[in-house]
Amino acid sequence: MIEIYEYKKQGNGVDSWIVNRHDCETEAQANEDNFIIREIVFDDPTKPEAVSMDNVDLATMSEEQLNQLKTILGL
Repeated sequence: MIEIYEYKKQGNGVDSWIVNRHDCETEAQANEDNFIIREIVFDDPTKPEAVSMDNVDLATMSEEQLNQLKTILGL
């Protein structure tokens, strides 16, 4: 399944995105035959969700987890 996003500014100036879901592997394969659903969202679906840091214990993180954190932080 893939999701295709289309930006749309609403009449009241609010940003929104139309999300079209298709049962296929690539955007080039998307068509009416494999279309599943269309919805509108008001949070940018291309922006990664914030990760909760509530349960992070830097003292017990593995080396791999620390390296991932450094990459995310740009260190």
